[in-house]
Amino acid sequence: MGDNANNGVKLSFNSQHIPIFFVQLGNHVNLFLDKILLQAQHSNGKENVYVLADKNLHLYRDFNCIDVSKYLHGREFDSLYQHHSSNKYSFEKACFDRWFIINDVVNDLNIDYFFHADCDVLITEDLNPTYAHLLQHNYDGSVMYFEHDGKTITSGHSSFWSKKLLGDFCNFVSEKYADGAAFNEILNVTRSGFFLGNKNVSDMIFLDIFRRSTILKTLNLFSLEDEGIGFDFNLNVSSNGWRKFFKINKIYGIKAITRANKSVYAEEVDNGTRFKFYTLHFQGYITKSLIPKYITYGSSIDNVQNTLLAYFTFTKRRLILKKNWLRDKLKIKK
Repeated sequence: MGDNANNGVKLSFNSQHIPIFFVQLGNHVNLFLDKILLQAQHSNGKENVYVLADKNLHLYRDFNCIDVSKYLHGREFDSLYQHHSSNKYSFEKACFDRWFIINDVVNDLNIDYFFHADCDVLITEDLNPTYAHLLQHNYDGSVMYFEHDGKTITSGHSSFWSKKLLGDFCNFVSEKYADGAAFNEILNVTRSGFFLGNKNVSDMIFLDIFRRSTILKTLNLFSLEDEGIGFDFNLNVSSNGWRKFFKINKIYGIKAITRANKSVYAEEVDNGTRFKFYTLHFQGYITKSLIPKYITYGSSIDNVQNTLLAYFTFTKRRLILKKNWLRDKLKIKK
């Protein structure tokens, strides 16, 4: 237990229900984060959903918010981090920082297990049956990963963690950055394109290496496809890298998702069978605009309004990109 530094509300964590953490750092707030949080509350209970933030805390007054500003600075990793990425420094560093921040939170609040979701992940189903499955089979957590032609990719945007697993990962990251030879080896492997062409040194790269080296037991969430459970890797691609391929919506360029009975389904390419997804990952500037369209809570009127909002935002963002493309093309001609 611990005090919520935002509003003084006492936080209480029930070991029978896994807490779900979304991390929002800095002044920029992810598009439709309020709807992401409301959806998670709808499917998993308001008492189990938390946003960890350091700025704009007033925006989260209707949610369980943990002020993490005290965890932002003063750790060894701040002086160890080296930036080797085409992404902005602030973005890449924050992706690493979130794991250290969550690690501090779970230790301070004595949380043994949790689920982490990026702020563009829509959680449409109750995660507790999957959590119970992990505990029953003595898993220390989960990641998402697949391999192709000897190359590999791992992601933690939707992932279960024990306190032990996260602590080990944070120590692993710091140790590799502190060891010049070990870090250079990671840098060279990354630049070779081994991680399915991703040449940016990121937390995903470290998570992939850690996943293959840890002695702790982790579940590949993609493997749950065999049990009829889908955790989405990326809505923009047809496959999660496991066995199934899903049809693509030709208008939006994402998996063709339909809503039915407060759940979301994709359609398999091979046989047209509907397949239930527990999470949807709206990665990318355009794709994030579609979040409201797949909300499962609310009335029929709410569904219509959300669909219109998604279509309007999708169209607006596409026009912005088109305008920028034309502007850049005219500059080149000049």
